[in-house]
Amino acid sequence: TLTIDQRLRWLDEGAWEWRFPTTVAPRYLGTDGRVADAGRVSQDVTDGPLAARLTLALAVGDTLVAGAAPASPSHRLRAGDGGVLGFADDDGGAGGGARLDRDVVVRWPVAGSAVGLSVEASRAAAAARNAGSAYGLLTIVPPAPAAQGDPVARDLIVLLDTSGSMNGAPLDQARRVVSALVETLGERDQLEMIEFSSAPRRWKGAPVAASATHKREALDWLRRLQASGGTEMRAGILEALRPLRAESQRQIVLVTDGLIGFESEVIAAIDRELPASSRVHTVGVGSAVNRSLTMAAARAGRGVEVLTGTDEDAERAARAIVARTAAPLVVDLVVTGAAVVGHAPRALPDLFAGAPALIGLALRPQGGAVTVRGRTAAGEWSATLEAPACEAGAGRATPIKLYGRESVEDLEVRAAAGGAGAEIDRAIETLGLDFQLATRLTSWIAVAEEPAVDPGAPSKRVRMPHELPHGMSAEGLGLRSAAVAGGVAVPVAAAPAAAFGALRAGGRSRGLPGPMRVKGGAPVPPSPAGPLTRFFGKLLGAPDKKRGGGEPGEAAAPPARALRFSGRITLRKGTTMAVALDVGNELEWDPGAEVELVWADGRRARAKVLGGTRRGAVKSGQVIRIIVELDAAEAPPVEMIVTGASVEITVALTV
Repeated sequence: TLTIDQRLRWLDEGAWEWRFPTTVAPRYLGTDGRVADAGRVSQDVTDGPLAARLTLALAVGDTLVAGAAPASPSHRLRAGDGGVLGFADDDGGAGGGARLDRDVVVRWPVAGSAVGLSVEASRAAAAARNAGSAYGLLTIVPPAPAAQGDPVARDLIVLLDTSGSMNGAPLDQARRVVSALVETLGERDQLEMIEFSSAPRRWKGAPVAASATHKREALDWLRRLQASGGTEMRAGILEALRPLRAESQRQIVLVTDGLIGFESEVIAAIDRELPASSRVHTVGVGSAVNRSLTMAAARAGRGVEVLTGTDEDAERAARAIVARTAAPLVVDLVVTGAAVVGHAPRALPDLFAGAPALIGLALRPQGGAVTVRGRTAAGEWSATLEAPACEAGAGRATPIKLYGRESVEDLEVRAAAGGAGAEIDRAIETLGLDFQLATRLTSWIAVAEEPAVDPGAPSKRVRMPHELPHGMSAEGLGLRSAAVAGGVAVPVAAAPAAAFGALRAGGRSRGLPGPMRVKGGAPVPPSPAGPLTRFFGKLLGAPDKKRGGGEPGEAAAPPARALRFSGRITLRKGTTMAVALDVGNELEWDPGAEVELVWADGRRARAKVLGGTRRGAVKSGQVIRIIVELDAAEAPPVEMIVTGASVEITVALTV
């Protein structure tokens, strides 16, 4: 059982939103070698439902607006005993529960908060690692519409992803969101639009005034866009980051599904090239948006992230982004004062007419002044309030956790932009321990009193496929090629995707079951124990006639069977190395006392076997573990040769 503490999203209409992901979409990885950990971000998918289903029991504790009820754009809901929400019975089909093919999204309207400036302070218990400071949640709420002055002028740059993964419903939804954005522009604003796939392409050569004529032309250009090609997002970002009018705020709105594997290139470009008065906002479109891009890009760009599914109301997403771009009331915020030790996020948000600004503070326990300054269309603005003194253990945990999480997110953006990995990791680990947070470097674990797995027995390693996100085009992702005959799409026999059974499809594609892994936009066959692996395994498992059957008096012949497997180096600690082997043939496993290791330069050496999977029968598709001791701590070998009584196994090693 896992307990997850999630932060809700505030919507401009005065509602909270909870979003829970259930699937991961394939990503465009560019050319081979561009993404160092391509194997880790490549995802197997199926084009049919998985057996696993999701059930929901959601209790909303907030006071709702009179006559309103929670609603979901992603699933049909029903109210059960005590008002607890669940999925409607017909969502899950015969198996019950909802499919794992989209984010679960639930929203509920609540009473509005007070207008003004407020701070809520808390302090951890005396025994906690972070008890030396107090922490606060600073809330800056925009004034009532009647009291608002003129907003700061803006230059709006729409950066629209038209790569292959946006084909179909995602691009249609993106068009609707961008069209709504364009309609919000006033005569003081300027508009630019750039589409990108394999390269960026501008709507016009320069920014234009947001006149009625130009807005009509922009909408017509949007309607003609088609999705195809790769996702070279960094080039589009650099094209959008240009000098701006001194009196305006340049606002770049990136509309994308985020399905790339080289997020660091994009985030680093934003982090390094962002002008002081520019902002980058992101609109994530699709059923499984890559939030490691959209969230980090918005944070690095001092903007906001808005997500919308292909079946959701595009007007709602447009209103959410408009609320945070259309009327910047106070920009370039600075927080100082006698009580303030620090703040998170590091780059403070702006205050817009339709959205409060929420800032985590580190405070001195004795309290003191908190002063907020910024710039409006009329000139400088400032306000001051007093943070109360805080004893150990006082207040709710929320402000403390908020500051810790926001500080971790700041570090993750630095890491995503290519910052010093070891230094950032140490800082994240410290924050995770100090604030008791689950982070990339700190986790809660469960310790069993008895071992649940026999370490001496072979194990089974399964690569779990995900469902293709709802509304996403398999053809647009390169998972399936199709020709149109009589208006009906049929597989192209020569296409690699069709030849290997690109999507699971219950084994219907060319008679070969099993998911298809997508790497760099091109499909590769299943691994390690699919039908093709077993077929080639039989060939590899045949006796090696060239090496056996020597004459009397010659050196002993090698084993009758010579097999070749793949393996992963799972541990390197000093001179000890652990390897996991993916088995493609049934065999009698007996590693003996030593194995032979081969390095990239051709050098060979013997290594002592320390342990691992015990001797015995091993079936195809299982995983064998072996632990060996090297003579010295050095670069990892590229091959391991295990010679038993009846079989010689050559293992190609990867890290």
